[in-house]
Amino acid sequence: MKKVKDHLNEQRYWDIFTITETASLFDAAKLMHKNKIGALMISKGDVAKLSKSSIVGILTERDIVYALSAGPEAIGEKKVSDFMTKKLIFTCPDTSNDDAKKLMLENQIRHLPVFSDEHLVGIISMRDVFNS
Repeated sequence: MKKVKDHLNEQRYWDIFTITETASLFDAAKLMHKNKIGALMISKGDVAKLSKSSIVGILTERDIVYALSAGPEAIGEKKVSDFMTKKLIFTCPDTSNDDAKKLMLENQIRHLPVFSDEHLVGIISMRDVFNS
């Protein structure tokens, strides 16, 4: 049976893209566009090791669309912390693919951070778990 760690091993990018909670929403959108990604992990500050204590949320394409609905000035004036999702749903590498699917569907999320003990080791998407 396939597990979350198998998806991480199949990913073409090994980088986990992060931005600080005080960064502008515009900078976050540029970073997502540049790297062709749909989510950024949000940290308390510039940290070398990403852990459960340093990650304060996630920002997704959906969050940016929500921000834009407030008007065009929102993207330039607002900070990541104004629109990020603070309730972080996550899993571990040994979670089964079926359990990851269930977690994503129950919480209506498309990106699932993966922590090994306290350390962030990757992010999987709905595309990963449903294409298995």
